[in-house]
Amino acid sequence: MVRRILLMIFLVLAVGGGGFFAGLFLAGRFAAAPGGAVRTVGGQSAAAAGKKSTAKPRRKILYWWDPMVGPSSISPRPGLSSMGMPLIPVYAPISGASVAGQVRVNPAMVQDMGIQTARVTLGPLIHPVRAVGYLRVAAPQRYSITIRAGGWIGKLYATTNGTEVRKGQRLFTLYSPRIVTAEDELVAAQKSLRAARKTAIRAAANDARELVRSVELRLAYLGVSNAQIKQVAKTLRASTYVDFYSPADGVLRDVKVRQKSRLNAGATALRIENFSTLWLDSYVYENQLPWIRMGQRVTATIAAFPGKTFSGKIIFISPYENLYNHTTTIRMVLDNSSHKLRPGMYALADIRTEPVVRTILAPRRAVINTGTGELTFVEISRGHFDPVTVKTGLRGDHGLVQVLSGLGPGQRVVTSGQFMIDVESQLNQIKARFMPKFTPAGKPAKAKSAAITEPATKRSRPKSNMKMPPAAKTKGIKGIGPRHDPKNY
Repeated sequence: MVRRILLMIFLVLAVGGGGFFAGLFLAGRFAAAPGGAVRTVGGQSAAAAGKKSTAKPRRKILYWWDPMVGPSSISPRPGLSSMGMPLIPVYAPISGASVAGQVRVNPAMVQDMGIQTARVTLGPLIHPVRAVGYLRVAAPQRYSITIRAGGWIGKLYATTNGTEVRKGQRLFTLYSPRIVTAEDELVAAQKSLRAARKTAIRAAANDARELVRSVELRLAYLGVSNAQIKQVAKTLRASTYVDFYSPADGVLRDVKVRQKSRLNAGATALRIENFSTLWLDSYVYENQLPWIRMGQRVTATIAAFPGKTFSGKIIFISPYENLYNHTTTIRMVLDNSSHKLRPGMYALADIRTEPVVRTILAPRRAVINTGTGELTFVEISRGHFDPVTVKTGLRGDHGLVQVLSGLGPGQRVVTSGQFMIDVESQLNQIKARFMPKFTPAGKPAKAKSAAITEPATKRSRPKSNMKMPPAAKTKGIKGIGPRHDPKNY
């Protein structure tokens, strides 16, 4: 009885274990079937057929290459690069073959790459020129007191540089033997004129009058003032010392004489400079020079007088350019009737230039200087950019530049991220040169150069024109024939 019970328990356990393993086997087959369905005899399930119908078509492979090696690794068939790495396939674009140099960016990546665009417009180009310079004394406002007849200083009133003087103010007195002699001649001529007037001879009076006029002109040429000449003619008495006066308002400069000092004829005793108008010499660069014209209005600001401006205009443009910093000097005259400005002050000049009324304008950031030309990228569509060669002109305000050729109003150009696009564009152009050409059947054409397509793995032995003896083929003579005996080496 006990044996029967144990046998029944063993049979139940055996049947249960077999069923359990059979269920695991069927579940694995069910999971391995496509689409989770069990395969049927003579065909597929509906889920498997639906998956096959929605599968993406195979894209055309243009070439294989190793990005780490570069375009020189491009090959029309798979293989290994010179670095031993497997070549990676490059697929043709879905929309068709692209032109060399054009760049396509996934629209979802445009914002991540920081690519920004702006529209090319048509309008006026404005460029106010700002230049720096220094104030200096205007040349027409500088006076030199030069001695025309040698002599000695009697009394010097103008002694210190920088002293303000007024027009007609006495500067110094001078004793000159030549001037004293001319005054004596004037006294004698005046006496002769008075004597001739008392006679009835008109010719004698005219001759005396001409003599007086010639002596007065000689004194005027020697630097004697008209008031002093009239005083000598009136009193009939020569003055030992002659007074010299200031010809204009200003300040003393370069006082070279001292009390009782001697001066030779032609020597400059001192100078007087007037500050009612000053010159502002500023310096502009080559790209600013086309905007400069004679007579343009200028507004200058001085650091010593914040908030105050001084107006003037351009009176001179230098025909020469500085060899070292490539700047050109322009001169502006400023009104200084208030006498606040001083020579040597640093000034900033704003020049009101004339705008270009109507021209094509593009952002200056969109233009890439390639060294031999200028390039910009035009957005053809969303994520599609095309390199365009442009020619620019004047640079304006607000980051705009004049476009002479290459662009038109309404086009959109890349203003940010164009350098990344430029690198990709150049890479596309290089790859297009190395890319193997395909036949219409889809097979790669025979490459002209083995270095461009695929390096040869086996090199054929060059044929020799030398005829070998019959015995060399069988006996294996060293160095002759295709077969060699390794024992000979």
